[in-house]
Amino acid sequence: MTAKTRRFLAILLLLAAIFSMTIVNASGAGSAASAAVYGNFRNVKSGKIGWDTLYRSQHPANGSFRSKFANELAEEYRIRTVLNLSDSDSTLKAYFRKNKISSSYYYRTLYSSGRVYTANLSQKHTSSSYRKKVANGLKFLSKNKGPYLIHCEVGRDRTGFVILLLECLMGASYDEMLSDYAISYVNVNQYTQEKARQKAISCLNEEFSYMTGKARSTNWRQVDLSQHAVNYMIKGGMSYTEISALRKNLSRSDFISSKILPNKQDYKFPESKNPGFELSPDLLVSPTF
Repeated sequence: MTAKTRRFLAILLLLAAIFSMTIVNASGAGSAASAAVYGNFRNVKSGKIGWDTLYRSQHPANGSFRSKFANELAEEYRIRTVLNLSDSDSTLKAYFRKNKISSSYYYRTLYSSGRVYTANLSQKHTSSSYRKKVANGLKFLSKNKGPYLIHCEVGRDRTGFVILLLECLMGASYDEMLSDYAISYVNVNQYTQEKARQKAISCLNEEFSYMTGKARSTNWRQVDLSQHAVNYMIKGGMSYTEISALRKNLSRSDFISSKILPNKQDYKFPESKNPGFELSPDLLVSPTF
């Protein structure tokens, strides 16, 4: 080995060490302080949503650097049912063929056992089929047990709207919804908390206006958003029985203790495969802005 080669390898090792330290030790708003931040993964606990029942994240299987963390956290938190908002069935299968998800392949396991619904939503609400596609995805949740994971590509826009819809259904306050929405702009865009909050306010105005048909300038704290969420789902094709079942499922807090059999056989859930990552409970629950 030449001296030049040894110097090159030494530089690579140094960069790898710095990168590792950044992951484990970084702190502050917008920095990748944990696997939960990288995967934009967190428990949504707003209104009457049960604890450890509803999660959101970035795509766990699209081959990006962040997907590895979302996939492994989905396994660690025993996700049983997934609503994939961004992919068609063929797109997701293409990801499986192209990418190694992680050592656990947990997301692929869920898919092979019929636990992943692909909604294939566009990024904008302009499609006439958007509402129906959302409703079909929520029907899937109403008929399957949690814990649930909802994601799109980065877990911010399409995921943000569907999470808002469910939070409205479950009686979440405006401030709870704002707090949860803002954290994605910290995790994904590395915004400061104040900048993320202002961006989230703008997004909530747009999303609620679309959902209710009211002006963006409406004081949303004075609107019955729960009833508007029901109306949206009904117009999308859900029945009152299905909405009632969805509410019941989202209000449960006992899914995590259930026996989970993704492939109709016992599946052991090991400890985190990334012992170097400290998963702070504060990062897995929506923070307050």
